[in-house]
Amino acid sequence: MFRMKLGLILAVWLVLAFSTQTHAIEFKVYFYSTPGEGETELAYWWTYTAKSEHSYDYFGELLDKQGLQQHSLEVEYGLTDHWTIGGYADFQQPKDGDFRYVQARAVVSRYRFFEQGERFLDGAIEVEYNLPREKYSANEELEARVILEKDLGQFSIVVNPIFEKDVSGPEVDQGMEFQYATGLYYRASPRLTPGVEFYGDMGPLGHLDPKSQQQHYIFPRLGLKFSRSVNLDIGYGFGLTKGSDDQVIKAILEFEFL
Repeated sequence: MFRMKLGLILAVWLVLAFSTQTHAIEFKVYFYSTPGEGETELAYWWTYTAKSEHSYDYFGELLDKQGLQQHSLEVEYGLTDHWTIGGYADFQQPKDGDFRYVQARAVVSRYRFFEQGERFLDGAIEVEYNLPREKYSANEELEARVILEKDLGQFSIVVNPIFEKDVSGPEVDQGMEFQYATGLYYRASPRLTPGVEFYGDMGPLGHLDPKSQQQHYIFPRLGLKFSRSVNLDIGYGFGLTKGSDDQVIKAILEFEFL
């Protein structure tokens, strides 16, 4: 009964996100599994734009995207075996700019349905509220991510449709934006999982950006498990459209604690 109530609350939350746009892509595919009850997961994300012809607004300055480093610190806690809460702090350092805090991602909640393998697809949802510094961006955003996973022997397919909506700021009247993150993984050994991931930002639903403005990436990726509690995810991405950065490096280091 408790799980049904939690599922209903989160489903309503998801509908609100659907009915209610960021141009930054988060290069991470979210899996179905979550920390267990009472477990804490800490993560450090690093993303480096190795090659790009684009520029972007950084606290009122127009700077080159090439050389941009993005850092994120994450904490996630298992309230139950199916439900987690957490928060993020995001920082950026352009090649020609200072290292600065840019936003918090608060009230991050992830809920997975059923037990693994009980249904044809293992499903979960994740909801977060983005609170940027006012001088960095005037737009607060609500994001809902659907998590779908299917195991096929030693292979896993994971799909994350992502829906984002500005809920404050000058772009609040614009439509909901659609992004995606998906991956195909091969469990070569308990400690080694190579794979390939795809990411994209297609613009507002109902009025998608022209293909030249959309962002699409392919990432050869390697997952390394050093111990039960330490994991590393590394990848080198290539932009597939004119609106994308040419080359992006990512690394995510995760620590799990009971």
